[in-house]
Amino acid sequence: MNKKFLLVCLGLAFFLILFSFYKIDLSTADIGRHIVNGDVFLHSSEYGISKTDLLYTNLFSYTHPDFPFINHHWGSGIIIYLIYSILGFSGLSLVYFLLILGAFIFALMTTWNDTDLNVILPINIFLIPLIAGRPEIRPEGLSYFFLAFFIYILYRYSKDPEGKQASYGAGKISPKMLWLLPLVELVWVNTHIYFIFGPFLIGMFLGEELILRYLFKIKNNLEKIKKLGLVLGASILAMLVNPYGIKGALYPFTIFQNYGYRIVENQSISFLENISFINPEFLWYKITFLIVIISSVFVIKKHKDNFPWALAGISMAFAVLAYLGIRHIPAFALVSMPLLIYNITVVKKVLQEKIKIQIDAEWIKILYGLFFVVLIGTTITHFSVKLPWNRNFGLGIDQEQLVSMQFIKNTGIHGPFFNNYDIGSFMIFGLYPKERVFVDNRPEAYPKEFFQNIYIPMQEDNKVWNTELAKEKFNAIFFNRLDYTPWAQKFLVTRIKDPLWAPVFVDDKTIIFLYRNKDNKEVIKKYELPKEMFGIK
Repeated sequence: MNKKFLLVCLGLAFFLILFSFYKIDLSTADIGRHIVNGDVFLHSSEYGISKTDLLYTNLFSYTHPDFPFINHHWGSGIIIYLIYSILGFSGLSLVYFLLILGAFIFALMTTWNDTDLNVILPINIFLIPLIAGRPEIRPEGLSYFFLAFFIYILYRYSKDPEGKQASYGAGKISPKMLWLLPLVELVWVNTHIYFIFGPFLIGMFLGEELILRYLFKIKNNLEKIKKLGLVLGASILAMLVNPYGIKGALYPFTIFQNYGYRIVENQSISFLENISFINPEFLWYKITFLIVIISSVFVIKKHKDNFPWALAGISMAFAVLAYLGIRHIPAFALVSMPLLIYNITVVKKVLQEKIKIQIDAEWIKILYGLFFVVLIGTTITHFSVKLPWNRNFGLGIDQEQLVSMQFIKNTGIHGPFFNNYDIGSFMIFGLYPKERVFVDNRPEAYPKEFFQNIYIPMQEDNKVWNTELAKEKFNAIFFNRLDYTPWAQKFLVTRIKDPLWAPVFVDDKTIIFLYRNKDNKEVIKKYELPKEMFGIK
């Protein structure tokens, strides 16, 4: 790794930071539940439960505690808890960024030897806002790292100069490195549902070797086919090494069979645009996809026997996934980076030869400089709503987020709580095991009928609410008041008007109501908020 590469990485890392350092919002984030997941698993005896309970049942909920489900990211909970216990929330933020940075560097290194800075810099300036599109700390940070690592190893191996494609070889890599992939798959299958892409990536590079051998008649790659086939088989077997066996390995294909709650991140771009959901990433995604298509067609026409078919197949697969579910946009940008670097390098060389332009000409340098400045300015302007000056930029959390939880503890408020979907993980983090939640942000951990027939209707229909109130005997309501689903806003207004419920706490993101009963009398007397402050008479 030379000094030039290090300087480029440092410069691009700084740009990545602008889009990646985002303070944790505990009122909506999953991270609180992941921390408790790890804590409970490592200290199950202290909680009086077995590890099996955590792996197979919804032990955080009082509504469906025995509902069977697959805790597919149980391993990442252990990792997150250990980091949190040593470094706190700020340490979690930093480690998550380092994972994204590591993924970015591996993706950059994949085709680094094939190109120059004039190609690398604009492509990455353009892609960075997409790669950093999900700054909330999630187990998928591990998946981004593993995706880039897999592609780096596979590309470097398949393009070994001693093999069939020395003309764009990425540099020699030992075949022994391939056996790191099944080992990584062992970790991946127990930490995030993206694990299914490990064998997929290997399969794409194996497919490329088969295309080259049988379609383009390149006969000196049989050894590569054999090795990739063995590594693919080992990685598929590695997927079975999880607490759920074959069910766990197939879970990515079955998880949506019991998914009763619609989540924004799982919706398609067209669906969200039709309901006027604004996201600056959508335009960048479309432009990236268009460039991938056009540049790939150009390179295939010029050098089809030297085209990175595996990289193209991977990019196209994630492009489809990203369109169908916006949570996949960062992964699409990440896996497309090596392909775009290679393609644009070929386009540049062909055009250079065709129009006989000297790249070191002074006017070319000036034009490139202007283009680069315009690109940075356009990117910053387009994503201005996500940059530090317009959001909660930084590491860790604001301690003010914990005030609502501290209020519950200091006043002795107890359940049963009714809470909304978003705030469930925050409640688990702050109140488990003393209190359990009505619901949390894991649709797969609850029957889909629960969301369709109970959770949503009880916020829309006061009759359903009263039925559930009589059944569950709610003592308190803890709600993320920025829940903009139609039923949530209607529910909050109804509860503020409801004489049976008293609002006793509100901050920028949360609100707490208490049921007017003997247990809550003193707290209500001391802390009840006037309805007028909510704009209701």
